Amino acid sequence: MAENRSTFEFKQFSLHHGNPGLKISTEACLFGAWASLHARGSCLDIGTGCGLLASMMAQANTACSVKALEIHPEVALVASENFEQSPFKDRLQVIQSDVSVYHSDVKFDFICSNPPFFTNHLPATDPARHMAIHADHLSPADLANSIDRLLAADGEFAVLYPADVLALFEKSLENVGLYINEKVHVLSKPDSPVLRVMARGSRKEKLNEERSLPIKNEQGDYSAEFIELLRPYYIIFPS
Repeated sequence: MAENRSTFEFKQFSLHHGNPGLKISTEACLFGAWASLHARGSCLDIGTGCGLLASMMAQANTACSVKALEIHPEVALVASENFEQSPFKDRLQVIQSDVSVYHSDVKFDFICSNPPFFTNHLPATDPARHMAIHADHLSPADLANSIDRLLAADGEFAVLYPADVLALFEKSLENVGLYINEKVHVLSKPDSPVLRVMARGSRKEKLNEERSLPIKNEQGDYSAEFIELLRPYYIIFPS
């Protein structure tokens, strides 16, 4: 399987991705760059896949140490191999585990997740891909309960969901005393439908900001905000 893997080259690290698991997407990179602005202290990446979000957090904040959970053994191995080659390897750790049974003696200052969200879709033929996109193993309620259990009292969390699934997740959060404080609607272009919503929250009951962020402008070029967020990571954007 390794022969068919792709490699995504970032400015400070590179990641093998796909086969097994999902390939890196533009929305995931955008979410990682945005979420990493808030990463601090002890961080947890739930469903790390190839290790994208964990790597971006480690680059963004040299004081961050990141534990990266991955339920699928073969995908966890890909992440582990990626981390071993990372310049941040001393602050990155892969843990092959289902978050619902994962125990930590230390609560986390920041938790992020790009979780699976399909519910009533046909199963994927590849087991690793199925786990990555189908919510069988990590429903919105499961994720909310896990964040509540693992988050420090003053900690923050960030997730990437489609708008309809985020609404379900938000209800589950409120059941455990967690709240969304910021929402960023990701669009392909300014007049396009919402692709995903990047949401950041905590135990504080307040919504500070809600806005949209187009990946490209009306001319089809990358938007100024997308470029600034990804500039530290994407080779195509000069420093």
